[in-house]
Amino acid sequence: MIISGSFIVLDKRPYRESALLLRGVSPDYGRIAFVLHGGQSGTEKFPQADLYRELEIEFMDDESGKDIFTARKVDLLTDYSGIADNSKSFRMAGRIGNFLLENMPPSEVQPYTYDTLRSVLANLALPPDTPGVWSLIQCAVVIKTTFLYENGMLPEAADPAQNDFLENLVASGIDNSPLPECPEKYWNALNQWLNSLIEYHQLKR
Repeated sequence: MIISGSFIVLDKRPYRESALLLRGVSPDYGRIAFVLHGGQSGTEKFPQADLYRELEIEFMDDESGKDIFTARKVDLLTDYSGIADNSKSFRMAGRIGNFLLENMPPSEVQPYTYDTLRSVLANLALPPDTPGVWSLIQCAVVIKTTFLYENGMLPEAADPAQNDFLENLVASGIDNSPLPECPEKYWNALNQWLNSLIEYHQLKR
């Protein structure tokens, strides 16, 4: 069956002879990888296939459960490569990408995490002094919260107000809308709490 779906590139490397291997995430397939035959032969064949780009990829799914597919057609949807203009943003995008590639299950629907990754990359691609742009710590908190929430690893808080805050945080990540307000120091405390949950669930950071 021929499938066409969106995919965000989080890792790109040479693969055999003249091919490229792209690893990243899809809303419908979770963690997934694609082989682009002839992808190393210059930028003319697949100029769109680069880090931090959202692609529309056509591929064949034989429903065998594999997580590496051969791309038949590639089109650019969204370009977040402006992330490379700021070294701190680029490093944060790398850490977020590694976290998802290490922990996101393959062949599982992950629409919340996917949409939140789009929002995070959109913010990281903006200059840090842009009004309303999310800070690096906020980007880390939003993606971790949404990933844990979508995969049933985020516990319900004893305080209803904290539950409301976390639900609003997830909604903001999905919609790329303004984050719920809280003191700056709370973002650091929330990040530490999320890291403890990641360790508890034996996820890789």
